Amino acid sequence: MALAAHTSHFVPSGDVTLHYRLFGKPGATPMLILHGAAYFDSFDWINVASKLATDRETVAMDMRGFGKSTWSPSKDYSTDAKLDDMRAIMADRGWKKIVPMVHSMTGRIGIVFAATYPELVEKLVVVDSATGSNRGAGEGGPLNAAPTIYKTIDDLMAAFVRKSQSPRISHDRARAEAAARKVEGGYILTRDPDMGNTVPAWPGIRTPKLNDIEIWDALARIPCPIRVVRGLRSDRYTPEAIERLKAYKHLSMTEVDSEHDVPCQAPDALIATVKDFLAAR
Repeated sequence: MALAAHTSHFVPSGDVTLHYRLFGKPGATPMLILHGAAYFDSFDWINVASKLATDRETVAMDMRGFGKSTWSPSKDYSTDAKLDDMRAIMADRGWKKIVPMVHSMTGRIGIVFAATYPELVEKLVVVDSATGSNRGAGEGGPLNAAPTIYKTIDDLMAAFVRKSQSPRISHDRARAEAAARKVEGGYILTRDPDMGNTVPAWPGIRTPKLNDIEIWDALARIPCPIRVVRGLRSDRYTPEAIERLKAYKHLSMTEVDSEHDVPCQAPDALIATVKDFLAAR
């Protein structure tokens, strides 16, 4: 299947070079889409991004350490670095304000961004991201982890079939090939195995200040409207978290028929609820 028309761009940010895909033309407030840890980069968002770009520029970025973005040599995958990356893309596009749409691991990144830089955010969309922890998925992992080598693409796909709420990579060969890099002995993921490290390994690079922000307090500080999109068959939200979210008057929740991989399993429903949210005053 042909990919929706877009252009690729690269921009430096800290110790990495970020890659992002640009859709649409200038118009309404632009959207910046951040992928999750098991939804390996912007490739997973091409379909959704292209259909949200009918009246605005929309960017789907590769987070540092993922996809075509480079791996951080200092292993700086802190919240602070990721917020700086968002601002680097905004500066590259000349954007003054955005609508971030964040999924899974990056749910807390979008929430902290909107709480830290409220003047830069018009609205916020959080897609199936657990709110009960101050860490995103994958954060706090081992440092200097060796990449897993899969002998074949089939072996790589099979490894993710065994996971709960398995992502697109487990059943879509084109997607698996896009997430793989050929090395001696087989294939590794384009995802840095150290992507969970939140404190730079090199002294003096930075002292992160935002890693431990309490997510519920951050939600309360956000002044703009928030739309949470939850997969009905997902395992990311506890009943207690759902009830707690209802207490935030500036937050609305919609449910779509999917597991955690919302952009793959329920793209039309996701696009519809986001467009409805963007149109609301």
